[in-house]
Amino acid sequence: MLSFFTPIEKTKITNLAIGSFDGMHLGHFELFKHLGKNGALFVIIKDEKEALTPKYFRASIVDFPLIFCDFLQIKDFKGKDFLEFLKQEFPNLKKIIVGYDFKFGKERKNSAKDIQNLSNLQTIIIDEFKIQNKSVHTSMIKSLLKKAKVKEAKNFLGRFYTIQAKIIKGQGIGAKELFATLNLLAKDFFLPKDGVYATLVKIKDKTYQSVSFLGIRSTDKKFSIETHILDDTFISSNANSVELSFIDYIRANKNFEDLSLLKTQITKDIKRAKEILGT
Repeated sequence: MLSFFTPIEKTKITNLAIGSFDGMHLGHFELFKHLGKNGALFVIIKDEKEALTPKYFRASIVDFPLIFCDFLQIKDFKGKDFLEFLKQEFPNLKKIIVGYDFKFGKERKNSAKDIQNLSNLQTIIIDEFKIQNKSVHTSMIKSLLKKAKVKEAKNFLGRFYTIQAKIIKGQGIGAKELFATLNLLAKDFFLPKDGVYATLVKIKDKTYQSVSFLGIRSTDKKFSIETHILDDTFISSNANSVELSFIDYIRANKNFEDLSLLKTQITKDIKRAKEILGT
C-alpha cells in the first residue's frame, strides 16, 4: 500500500525519483533536478530509527510530491515485477531517476542499469556526487555529526542539520537556579555527538538564537536535550514542538559538583554562542 503524503492524482505523475532519501542531502538534489513539473519522489521506507530526516520531515525540505512505500511491500518483487508495479500504479510514467548505486529486485539482484531494459522507461542514472572530493552519502553525514562536525555536515546537506522535537516537562531547576530552558524529546531523529552547541530554534513561525545541551545531565544523570533561548524578549510559548538547528559545536560535556560551577560554565557557553551566532 502506497502512502501519498502530498495529494496528487497518479495519472499526473510522469517522472519518479526512487530511493530512501534519508538526509535529503545535496547528492539527492542532483536527482531531483531531473524531475520536472510532473515529477514525484518515490520514497522507500525501511528502518526509520535514528534517521536524518524521518519519514514526513522529508516533506519540509522539498516541494515535490512524496509517495511512501514500505520496503516490506516490495522486498520479494523480482526486478521486472517491481517495475511493472510502478507502471501499474502510475499509468503515465515515462522516466525514472536513480543514483548510480541504486539496487532493486529481490535480494537486490538488479542495478540501475537494468531499469531501461526491463521496463522500456527512460532512465537517468546520476553519477557519484562529490563535494571537496568526498562522496556524499547519508552514512558519511552521520559520521560527521557523531564527531560534532555540524559545520562540515552542512556542506553536504546544503542546510544546517535540523531535528524536530517535542517540548516536555523538565526538572524546573534551570528556571529557578540556572537559566530557563526548553526541555526537548526528539523521536526517531539521529542526534549529533553529546555536547553544547550554538543553535537556532524555530517555534511556530519564529526563529530564535539559542544554546543547546545534549547528553547526560549532572543533576539527575539522565539523557536530555535542553535549549536556552538567547533572546531576552522571549518569555514562554504554548507550542508543542520546535525545530532545532545545529550551527556549531562549542564544547564537550562536563560533570559539575555543584550548581554554581555549572552556572559559571553555562554563562561562558552563552557568551560563546552569541559570538558564533553574531548576536
